Formats: sequence, structure tokens, C-alpha cells
Amino acid sequence: MTVSVKLRPLTYLKSVGALALTGRGFSNPVDLAVGESDGVMYVINRANAFQAPMGAVRVGICTVDDEYIGQFGGFGTGDGQFTWPTSIARDSKGNTYVSDEHRHDVQVWDKNNEFVRKFGGFGSEPGQMNRPSGLAVDLDDNVLVVDHLNNRIQKLTPDGKPISQFGSAGSGPGEFNMPWGITVDSGGNIFVADWRNDRIQKFGPGGNHLATIGSSGTGDGQLNRPSGVGVGVDGTIYVADWGNERVVVFTPEGYPMTTLAGDSEMTKWGAEFLSANQDLLNGRAVADDVSVEKRFWGPMAVRTDHHGRIFIADSCRHRIQIYER
Repeated sequence: MTVSVKLRPLTYLKSVGALALTGRGFSNPVDLAVGESDGVMYVINRANAFQAPMGAVRVGICTVDDEYIGQFGGFGTGDGQFTWPTSIARDSKGNTYVSDEHRHDVQVWDKNNEFVRKFGGFGSEPGQMNRPSGLAVDLDDNVLVVDHLNNRIQKLTPDGKPISQFGSAGSGPGEFNMPWGITVDSGGNIFVADWRNDRIQKFGPGGNHLATIGSSGTGDGQLNRPSGVGVGVDGTIYVADWGNERVVVFTPEGYPMTTLAGDSEMTKWGAEFLSANQDLLNGRAVADDVSVEKRFWGPMAVRTDHHGRIFIADSCRHRIQIYER
């Protein structure tokens, strides 16, 4: 039986972004990490095969208040470069971790955004990976890696030494079918977006299965290829329902509350770009309907912070939509 509850106030705050191959802006952002104290966003840009060689694959750094800070990384296979980046996470010391499904590894940068190490490599042994996707850092600064095609979650030290793992291929409790996103709540519980099983699974800090949330479909509380999951300070669960082009919101107990379709207004960076391009302004003036621009297109990841803000990587519109409680 599906039980719905009334959502406490959830308000669209703003959007940050604009299409840019380098510098200020994003190119198909697929994940982000948000600083708790300063509101600085580290956004991983995956781009596409044509944009990647032009520098579009990178980590862009900016604030919630639209201040562009800088970037690091770039397209390639060398240390500190990306090919198919999938996720980003930061630990309490300011280190940044980025997974790459083409390289089958995780790379690490220090608080000064200098490359320091990498770990992983193709395979199925402990510490090895097959198309790693989601990343999270637990309460002890250990790194949780969604080992996508090995259908497991690996817990590793910050240096990449294996600690434990859980999961296997399947559709039962604790099993996965091409999992993608991951997050850790304030109690250390682990939430995994089980992509091809169309559900979210919740685990205890030790990897014991606690709950399954969602099912296949388009209705209330149903999911179609969920790619990301975030948990708010009050335990509310936010799911990037990629296949349904929306974000689904659940209570801490896993009951559906509401869905978000996107509410974006023109971003500050987008407005500044348009103001310098009269042809584009003229085109928008005669367009029949631009309201579709408000909506999500390929929402890939959801992150939350301690201020009650919810950050959604709106990948195909090259922006971050931000909501708040």
C-alpha cells in the first residue's frame, strides 16, 4: 500500500550555471559536492565526445552566490585528468575524490586542488573496480565507491586500501543491478540508487540491508532509472529520478511525499551571456513558449547541506537547481 504525507515547505531558491566549455559555467554536470561552511560547490562536468577535447571535462568551482572561483582537471588519461567522470565527493580535510568509469579508478586532490594520488584499476578483486560510479565519504572519512558493473559497494581508506564490501548482482534485498548514486546520512546509514532495479536501498553503516524504497513506474513514489540520492538533515530522502525527468521526495520512512519537476528561472550567468548576444535575445522574444526551460532535463544527482538546501545537477540544461526548506 502506498501512503502519501503532506510535505513541509520546500521552496525553489535559485539556479546557478550556463553552458560553457571552460571557465565560468558547466557542461553536462553529473554530480557536485557542497562545502558545509562556505557554500562552495565543486561540480564535475562530463561534457560530450565533441566538447571533451576542448577542455569541457573538468571540476568547476563556484559559490551558491554565483561567484566563479576556478577549475581543475581536464580531458585525458594522465594523472589529474578525466575521461568519463561520474561522481565527486570531499572529506573533512578538504580532499576531493573523483571517480572515472573509463579509467576504472578514483583520483584524489588536496585542499589546494593539487593532484596527490589515485587508486583502483580494472578488475573484481577487493580494491579493483569495473566502471565506478557514485562516491561518498562516511563519518570516518572512509571512501564509499559504487562499483557499478561489479554490483557492489566498496569501502576504502582515503589511500584506497580495501576495508569491506557488500552487495552482489540480483534484485533481492541487498542485491544490485547496475547501481549508480550513493550518499551517507548523519547517522552513517548508506543509501544507494539501484539504477536498473528502479529503487533506493538503505543500509546500516556496516552494510546490512535496512529498507527498500520505490518501485518501477511513473506514479507516486515510483522510479525509472534513479541516478542519485540525497538525505536532508531531517531525514527526508531526495531521489534524482533520471528516467522520469524529476526528483521524487520521500519521508525518512520511505513514503512518497511529492515530486519536483524543476522551477528554474534564468541564471545570473545565463542572463549576462544573453545580454551580450542580441540575436539570441531576438530569438527568445519570438519563441512560442520558453517555460519548458524551467524543467529538469536529465537530473543526475541530488546533494544536501546542513542549511536545509537541496542541490540538483540538472545535467542537460548545464546548471544546478537549488531548493531550500
